Amino acid sequence: MRWARLVLAAGVAIGVAGCGGDGKKRSLPCPNFLLLGHAGDMTKFRAGAGRDVTDVDFRTTITNFHGTCDHTKSGVEAKFFVEIAVQPGPANTSREASFKFFVAIPRFHPKPAGKKTFPVRVRFGENKNRLLYRDQIAIQIPLGAGEVAGDYDVYLGFQLDAGQLEYNRRRRAR
Repeated sequence: MRWARLVLAAGVAIGVAGCGGDGKKRSLPCPNFLLLGHAGDMTKFRAGAGRDVTDVDFRTTITNFHGTCDHTKSGVEAKFFVEIAVQPGPANTSREASFKFFVAIPRFHPKPAGKKTFPVRVRFGENKNRLLYRDQIAIQIPLGAGEVAGDYDVYLGFQLDAGQLEYNRRRRAR
C-alpha cells in the first residue's frame, strides 16, 4: 500500500511539472520561416533584349533573415529581420535600384492576408559597388481554436516578373 502511494505521488508530481507547475514560462512554437527557392535572388536587366552581363542594371540577394514571434489572444505577431545585398550592374547609370520583396502565408492564399509586398528603393553611394539593405517587419497571423503557429509556413522572397523567375530557374539548373 505504501509503495502504491509513492507511485501515485510521483505520477502527480510529474503531471504537475508538465503543466507548468514549476513556475517557468513555456514557449509556444513560432511559424516556420522559409526562403522561397527561386525567389531568393533577383537580377534586373535594362530594357531591351540584351541579357548578358553588360545588360545588368542591378542584382539583389537575401543574405540573412530570421523571424521571431509573440503569441497574442488573437494569434501570433511574426517579426522578421531581413538583410538584402544589392549590387549595381554595368547598365546602372542612375545609381539607384527599386525592387519589392514579399512575405507570404500559403494557408491564406488567395485572401489579402496571404501575401504582403514591401517596396524598396536604394541609392548607391559614390564609388560604392554594394550595399546592405536591412528591414524589420511585423505581420499578424490569426489563429483559430486549436491551431498552432508551428503548423504555418511563412515564406520570404523577391517579387519577380516572369522573365526574372525564368532567369533564376535556368541559372539554378546549371
